[in-house]
Amino acid sequence: MKLKTKITTTVIGILLLTIGSISVLSFNQMKTMLKDQYGRNLLAIANSISMSYLVQNYLTSNNQIKGETLDNRIEAIRIKTKVEFIVVMNMKGVRYSHPTKSKIGKIFEGGDEKRVLTKGEEYVSEAKGSLGPSLRVFTPIFKDGKQIGAVAIGSPISEVYNEIYSKIDSFIPIIILGLILGVYTATLLSSNIKKAIFGLEPEEIALILKEKEAVIESVKDGILAVDKKGNVTLFNRAASEILELTEEDIGKPLTNLSYEHKISEVLKLGKYFENIEMKVRPGLTIFCKYNPLKNDKDEVIGLVMNFRDLTEVKKMAEELTGIKKMTCSLRAQNHEFMNKLHAISGMIQLEEYTEAVKFITNVSKTRKDIGSILTGQIKNVSIAALLLSKYNKAEEARITFDIDSNCKLDKLPEYMREDELCSVIGNLIENSIDEVSTDGNGFIHFKISQLENNLKIQVNDNGPGIKCEIRNKIYDIGTTTKTGQRGVGMYVVKKIIDEMQGKIEFSVDNGTWWDINIPMKRSLSQ
Repeated sequence: MKLKTKITTTVIGILLLTIGSISVLSFNQMKTMLKDQYGRNLLAIANSISMSYLVQNYLTSNNQIKGETLDNRIEAIRIKTKVEFIVVMNMKGVRYSHPTKSKIGKIFEGGDEKRVLTKGEEYVSEAKGSLGPSLRVFTPIFKDGKQIGAVAIGSPISEVYNEIYSKIDSFIPIIILGLILGVYTATLLSSNIKKAIFGLEPEEIALILKEKEAVIESVKDGILAVDKKGNVTLFNRAASEILELTEEDIGKPLTNLSYEHKISEVLKLGKYFENIEMKVRPGLTIFCKYNPLKNDKDEVIGLVMNFRDLTEVKKMAEELTGIKKMTCSLRAQNHEFMNKLHAISGMIQLEEYTEAVKFITNVSKTRKDIGSILTGQIKNVSIAALLLSKYNKAEEARITFDIDSNCKLDKLPEYMREDELCSVIGNLIENSIDEVSTDGNGFIHFKISQLENNLKIQVNDNGPGIKCEIRNKIYDIGTTTKTGQRGVGMYVVKKIIDEMQGKIEFSVDNGTWWDINIPMKRSLSQ
C-alpha cells in the first residue's frame, strides 16, 4: 500500500472510530435524556389528574358520581395531551377510565402497578399492557393524607422512540459534514506529506538513506554537519578520524576555536566559503569548504563542512620544495665553484702558488663553517636548503651572506608549517639581496634562534634602507620600490606572523634591520 493511501485510510479510520464512538455515546445519552424528559412530562400530567377534585371524590363517593362523567373527563385530557391511555384505578387496581370502554371495571394489566398501590410511589416504567408495550408513569392519589387510588398514563414505546429519533435526526447532517471534512483533511494531509518528502515512498526513503550513508562513509574527505546552534548532527568516518570525533559528540557544539569561529560566521552570514585552511592542532591542517543549509524561507538551519587533511600533502610538498631548493642551490654552487676553479687555474698559471693555496684554504673553511651550521644546528631540511640556496645566490652576486654561528632550530612553532617559515625567511633575505650593492661590498647577516618560549629571526643588511614614503605602508599589498608585479612579499610575511600571534619590527640605520618574534605555543583564546 502506498504512503498516501495508507495515511488517508488511517486518518479516515481514526475519524470514523472517533466520530462513530462519539455519535453512539451521544445517541445513548440523548436517548436517555429524552426518555427521562418524556417521563417527567407524563408524570406532570398524572400529578395534575391525581389532584383533580372530580377524581378524588369519585374514588371516595361510593360510586355516587357517574362513571361516564369521570371517563369522559379523563378521555378529554388524554386526547388533549396525545397520550395512548390514562387510567384511574382504585387500590385494588380496578380501572375507572380507559380508552377502550370494555376494559373499564377490569384489573389493570402489566404488573408494574404494584409499587404505586403498595408503596404509594410515583415512577416511570416500561411494560406490556392491554395496548401493547408502552412507556408508563404511575402516580398515587391521596385524599386527606390517605391513598385512595392511582393514576397510570402511558404512550407506546415506538412513538416515544420515534420522537427521540426525530430529534436525533437533526444531528445526522452535522455528523456527515464532519466525516466529509475529515476525509478531505486526510486527503490534503497525505498530499502535503507526500509533497514534503518529494513523492517518495518510505521504502524509497530508506533505500536512499542507506545509499547516502554508504556514499558519505566511502568519501575520503571529512564531512561534518551542524545545526543552526552549531551542534554536531552528522559526521562520517573520515571526519571522525581527522577531528577525533566520537558518537558522544553528536548534539554537542564544536570546542576547537580555530574552526568553530568560521562555522559561526557561516551560520550568521549564510555565505558559501571554500579553500579555507584551518590549523586544528599541532601537526594537523585541514582544507575546508563551508556550505550553508537553508530552508524554503531562505533561513540558515545549519551547514555542511567538507574538509581534507593537508598534513601529509604538505609534508610531501615541503619535501619536494626542499629538494627543489637544494637543486637550485647545487646549481648555483656549481656555477660559483666553476668561477673559483677558474680563479685557482689562473693563479697556478701565474705561478702564484702561495695565493692559490691561501684562496683554497679560505674557500674550504668558509664552506665547512656554513655546512656545519646548516647541518648541525638547523634540523629542518627545508630551512637549511633555503639558506644554502640564498647563500649561493648571494655569493654569485658578490654579496657577503653571513649566517650566524649561533643559529639554532630544532622544531617549528606550534601550528606553523615549514612552507610558512620558509616564506618569512625567504622574503626577508630576498629583499636584502635586491637592496645591497653587488660590487663586493654588499653584506647580509642572518640569525635564527630557538628560545624556550619563542622563535627569534634577525635579518639585517647594509643597503640604503627602506624609503621614508613607504615605511608606514610596507606591509600593504602592492607596496614596492621595484618594477614589475611585486609588493606581495612583506604582506605575506606580516599575515603569517599575525596568524602565529608573533611580532615583526624593523629599523633603518645604515641599512635595514628586521626583528621577528614568534611564540612557540599559540594561544587559542585570542
